[in-house]
Formats: sequence, structure tokens, C-alpha cells
Amino acid sequence: MYESIVHPKLRKMKIHYLKPEEKVLFLRPNRPVVLSRVTKLAESITLIGNVRVLVLTKISFITGKPALYMVDGQHGYYSLLRTGKPIPYVLIEVSDMKDLIKKITMLNSTSKVWSLLDYVHAYTEVSKDYRKLMRYYKIYDFELGFIASVLMNKKVNSSVGGSSISKFIKGGDFKVIDAAKSKEILDMLTDVLNIIPRLDRQKNKFLCSEYVDFLRNNYSTYNHKVFLKNLKKKKSKFILATHEETQLSTMFEKLL
Repeated sequence: MYESIVHPKLRKMKIHYLKPEEKVLFLRPNRPVVLSRVTKLAESITLIGNVRVLVLTKISFITGKPALYMVDGQHGYYSLLRTGKPIPYVLIEVSDMKDLIKKITMLNSTSKVWSLLDYVHAYTEVSKDYRKLMRYYKIYDFELGFIASVLMNKKVNSSVGGSSISKFIKGGDFKVIDAAKSKEILDMLTDVLNIIPRLDRQKNKFLCSEYVDFLRNNYSTYNHKVFLKNLKKKKSKFILATHEETQLSTMFEKLL
């Protein structure tokens, strides 16, 4: 029955059925279960039957004992439990924890578009760099991709969530290069934005990106106290220039 309706790539894989005594374990990267979605799936299963299989893996490297873990299909799992229907699944091979997280993010993001924050949340399970990124995101009032670019010492993109840093985050390759220096940059930028106000994380993006580039290029000679003192005096000019990217670098230099 199920071979004719599952995804083409899964048709060649052996379909198993979960036994009553078997348990499926979940990891933090699995998306939170939304009860309303479980209800809709359960209603659909009751009406037309089940048209999906779960994707599980059987591994022992987490607890030392072989166990089944959910890779994709958590909503289908609970809807089948609710309706009392057989629970079909396929098994995929996973080499280690990072490989498991990567496959969870790949499969889950095909059924629902993931935000950068979803990827960061997933990889915090296995990476101290992602945990540090998540911590800074909660502390500083900046867009996630911007903070990641600063922490990774990459070119800061003035567009929200720059595509370059997104690839590193989604691929599990994000690394913090210099935490102390990055924290100092974020602290100093916060001071600047206390003088030149903005409405939310997305505003003054040109000013933020230009300031970080300017600071990196002048880090050894930069005097933050002098800069802030002069910025306060010329605050009105910068408020008018916050959306004009080409003006800012020259204006910053005149404050030193």
C-alpha cells in the first residue's frame, strides 16, 4: 500500500512498522510539535488514510544503547498514535551526532521553510559556537545574521541575513573566530545606537554594517570615547545619513 504513495526516493527503502513496545526518541533539533497540526493530520488520516512514512534512525552513540530516533515526521507520528493506525517508517544511516543534526535540518526544512534561528537552535545540540551565537543573539539587539558575521569575522552584509553567512549557519559550519573582539565590537556598536536611535533590529542596517567595517579597519588607533563624544555633537547629520551607505565611512573618519 505505502510503496505507491511515499516519496520516490523512499520507495526503494524497506518500510518497517513500529511495534507497540518500540519507542521513538526525540532530540532538541526536532521542530516543536504543534497540536493543531496533529489534529489536522489525524482528521486527514481518518478521512483518506495515511500517505506518509516517518524517517527514523537507529543509533547507539548518544546513550550507548541502540535506540530509534526521529529524523522527520514528528507530527505524523503523533497523529497516527492518536488514530491508532499502523506507523510506517524507513531507516536511514547516520554516522555521528553532527550528521544526525544535518539530516534532521535538511529533511525538516523541506516540509516547512526554516529560519536562520531554527538552524542555530538545531546545531546548539552539538556545537559550542552555535550556543555562543544563540547567547549573543539573546543579549544584543541585532539581527541574527549580523551577529553571526561579526562573530565569524566575515564581511557584514547590509541586507538582512546576508546570504554568505547563511550558508555557513545552515551547513553547520559556523565558527566563532575571536569572541572577545567580537563582543567589544557589538558593545561599541550598541553605544553608537544609543546615540543614534532606531526602531528595531532591522533599522539603521547601513550604519551598523559601515560602522563594523570602519572599526575593523581602524581598530588599532580607534578611540571609542572620542568617537562617541564627537558623534553626540554631530548626531543630527548621522540621523539623516543612516540609510545612505556611501556617506557613512567618510563621516566616521571625521569623528576620530
